[in-house]
Amino acid sequence: MAVVLPGAAKPKILIVGAGFGGMATAVHLKRDIGAEVTLVSHRNFHLFTPLLYQTATGVIDMDHLAQTVRPQARAHGFRFLEGDVTSVDLDKKTVQTSFGELAYDYLVLAVGSVNNDFGVKGVAENALSLKGINDGKLMHDRIVGAMEMAAVEKDEATRRALLSFVVIGAGPTGVELAGSLRDFVKVMAKDYPEITEKPKVSIVEALPNLLPGLSAYAVRKTTEALKERGIDVRTSSKVVEVSKEGVLLLGGELIPSANVFWTAGVKPAKVVESLNVEKERGRVKVDGFLRVGGHPEAFALGDITYLIDAKSGRRLAETAAVAVQQGKWLADALPDLMASRSVAPFAYRDRGFMLSIGRHSGVADLHWLKTSGFFGWMIWRVVHISLISTSRNRLGVAFDWTLAYFNTRNVAHTEV
Repeated sequence: MAVVLPGAAKPKILIVGAGFGGMATAVHLKRDIGAEVTLVSHRNFHLFTPLLYQTATGVIDMDHLAQTVRPQARAHGFRFLEGDVTSVDLDKKTVQTSFGELAYDYLVLAVGSVNNDFGVKGVAENALSLKGINDGKLMHDRIVGAMEMAAVEKDEATRRALLSFVVIGAGPTGVELAGSLRDFVKVMAKDYPEITEKPKVSIVEALPNLLPGLSAYAVRKTTEALKERGIDVRTSSKVVEVSKEGVLLLGGELIPSANVFWTAGVKPAKVVESLNVEKERGRVKVDGFLRVGGHPEAFALGDITYLIDAKSGRRLAETAAVAVQQGKWLADALPDLMASRSVAPFAYRDRGFMLSIGRHSGVADLHWLKTSGFFGWMIWRVVHISLISTSRNRLGVAFDWTLAYFNTRNVAHTEV
């Protein structure tokens, strides 16, 4: 059954996905664009994923990362509908959802990504990942639960495995998770007099260095900071299996652990698989105007796209920064593209890189400024607070950070 929306005489712009790319497009489209704009997503909030790992480590209340979409829709003049998108018919210009069919004149696909285990045996069954809002809670309960079990465990080998925390994948998410995890277990250990061993945090990467694709400065400073904080850094270490016993590496070494966290990669959301368009590595190939091949009225943004940057000659990575810039560019360019006017193609502006490695430790490489340690950590905090779109969430995160600064974290074991 088709869903008939009011204002049918106007061109219909349908945005699929409330991630960084979809929200940037919807919020920055001009009200006088002369079209009916609808955003559809499987959830009625935008999740600020760059800080999701801090919900896992007791720093931030997960509610403070969920920024509701409907107030934004009211403020910026677009319609929001919640529902699962099951398929897209680019030829018929329709999208099938859990509540019916939506027709469009112009489509913006920004459905984001899901975790990719690359076929490694046992990941789905024995490792936790960080993608959705509930993942942070599951990971938090695993960490706290491991400490509680270790406090009463009599078997030495079992207790060591409970106190071993392994992060697989040393991209930005993995590095930040490892650093924050080290701080979390260090804070908790003070309240566990029964535990005499020191909890161990490891980070495992298949490639020769951490943070693949980033600057030599960022790699060097991050590696130094992690090692200084007592984190076991293992590069050139390919994982072949994750089991209940731990992480098996190529070559036969087993890292005993009851707590394995997977941050090694993502792949486009499932709906992309059904698209009959040209793809590369499972991602939709788009031209310099973010258009899907053979469908000039359809655009794709963010993690689902494969696009070679004209300036650097390299494929653009699956990051929030890329998705936001694409969304803002499309919002500005769409009126001209709809009117068949010329427009300059999308060009990504690389503003640098920054990350937090835990309390008082960060790395920032902004091209014009390279810094690490406390100053890098402060820059990271200021920038991330400014990127949160709602005052409620911004104040909530700032309050949570203040409590965490004084070593007050959420250590409740709420798993049922």
